[in-house]
Amino acid sequence: MVWQGFVHSLLPLVAGALTLYFINRRTPQEPPVHWSEPIGRNGCIMAVVFAVLLWFIPYGILVLLPMMLILSSISPAAREEWKMYRAPRLVALLLSVLVFAGGGMLPVAAPSAPEEWGQPTFIENPDAPLYPASEQYTWLMPSFEIVQSLSIRMPHQTGSVGGESSTFNIAFALGVESSRMQQSIALLDEQISFVRLDPSEVKLEPISAPDTHRYIGGDEDITLEVRLFNIKSLISTSTDGTKVGEVVCVGSASTGGQMDMLVVVRPIGHSSITNDRYAETYTLEWYQHLMAS
Repeated sequence: MVWQGFVHSLLPLVAGALTLYFINRRTPQEPPVHWSEPIGRNGCIMAVVFAVLLWFIPYGILVLLPMMLILSSISPAAREEWKMYRAPRLVALLLSVLVFAGGGMLPVAAPSAPEEWGQPTFIENPDAPLYPASEQYTWLMPSFEIVQSLSIRMPHQTGSVGGESSTFNIAFALGVESSRMQQSIALLDEQISFVRLDPSEVKLEPISAPDTHRYIGGDEDITLEVRLFNIKSLISTSTDGTKVGEVVCVGSASTGGQMDMLVVVRPIGHSSITNDRYAETYTLEWYQHLMAS
């Protein structure tokens, strides 16, 4: 959904323009000056460049904002401009960042739901964080695998370049995915008998593996970003926890700032952990439906 990306990237420009409007209204000057005077023309140019680069730079605002501030401090001329326009620029910058962050609540498309999987067991997740905007479908498959299809707004960038790796890294660094997993953990608890699972007493432990995997099947030959995790229950005699399952997460970012994700959860001892660790069949069905929708 590209239109959300355009809206998202324009939000900081709108915030900056409103700041200029109110500053000019509050402090009218005679003779009238150029509308960009409160922050300088270079400040306006930098704002437009910033909005454009959000479509092409991985990690988006998390990289662009520090980078532009550093570049501004290196140039003597830029430092002089900052001395002249410091207060209005800081106000415009703060409002632009806040409004851009608010763009993380822009709606996302429905998750990919192949017909072969039937109706989802759940079409919402009450444990999912409110921010950023997301939708989630969950299936309990006849093979006792738990499959989740998610669509998530990327609040930090509007383009697809590096979107998968940046979103994975940010989400898992902040522990966001753990809250989304609680629904799956509750279903997993029904599938295993040797240990009881408390969703609040479970951790995801990264498995050392390549960050990408090549999926080949039918007419598809694609390489997707992948993360593997052990699911460990902390309610055990082991200080490191007891392994109760594995998770494979597959991501595909799209232009416009949406990340689609497939999550497959398997209980310990499931044959697919050995025979189909990267969930080849589910991933190809999910991806083909995603591209067709």
